[in-house]
Amino acid sequence: MKTVLQTNFNGIDGLTITDTAKPVLTDNGVLIKMAVLPISPTDWKLESDTHATDEQQDKLPRIIGFQGTGTVVSVGKNRDQSLLDQRVLVINPAGVYSEFVLNENPDWMYPLPANVSDESAAALSAGTAWTLKQQIDQSKAANIVITGANSVIGLTLLQMLADESRPIYPIVTAASKPYFIEQMPRLTPYTLDEHPTISGSSIVLDIVGRLDMLTTLEKQLSQPEIVSIALMQAPTLNNFIFVHDEFNADRYRLFIKQLSEGKLTALINRIFPIEQVKKAQHFAKETHSRGR
Repeated sequence: MKTVLQTNFNGIDGLTITDTAKPVLTDNGVLIKMAVLPISPTDWKLESDTHATDEQQDKLPRIIGFQGTGTVVSVGKNRDQSLLDQRVLVINPAGVYSEFVLNENPDWMYPLPANVSDESAAALSAGTAWTLKQQIDQSKAANIVITGANSVIGLTLLQMLADESRPIYPIVTAASKPYFIEQMPRLTPYTLDEHPTISGSSIVLDIVGRLDMLTTLEKQLSQPEIVSIALMQAPTLNNFIFVHDEFNADRYRLFIKQLSEGKLTALINRIFPIEQVKKAQHFAKETHSRGR
């Protein structure tokens, strides 16, 4: 079967598409024919730096990707036989960028409602946004500032903050303003240089990971809390923490339910054939965020 492998740390262009053995169905397994695979910044970061995230991925070769959607084609005797032919979202830390994925953990596979497309489920990136929302909910800060608010995680977080009463200040680039306004017409986006004077305490949710931007915000705001998902360390900042989402199966089930109910909208940009995986990653990395 066709598989996308990382065999070195030379970045995106070091990826290879290789024929590998199809997984053998086990008694506790479900075999999934993959259909849609998302691209996230974690992908290209891990392809050049094993220490890019808290999860150490230094054993090569490895199949890239962590989640995707497909259709169940075989079911082991110890699994629910009604899963056959169902569309599912599957999580697999061992990689998903292959024609077939074997799932042996029921908590890592989620049947999809009829009104949730493969593309929407694959693009689901709500776990990190949910983690940031927990930081906001726990904070007593009077204002909420979000860097990279036009990103997939930023826009997903803002969907989760629909009922938030505190002022929200989305920070985006000038080039991303029109896109942000299209996605979030109820909010006013600002560039780093033009946001209004913010009085009172603030919490900064950092999705960009630029120390210079956070240093500027720290000077502009009054002793802000700074919570980053993109910068693991920032010793020059006074009130800084790094957070990352912990996997939770029930939350994934909730997010899929919210997609089905229209409470969450997946953000999708372009779809590429698997043969163009390098082109797709370069596109995602080198253009402004407009969805997965």
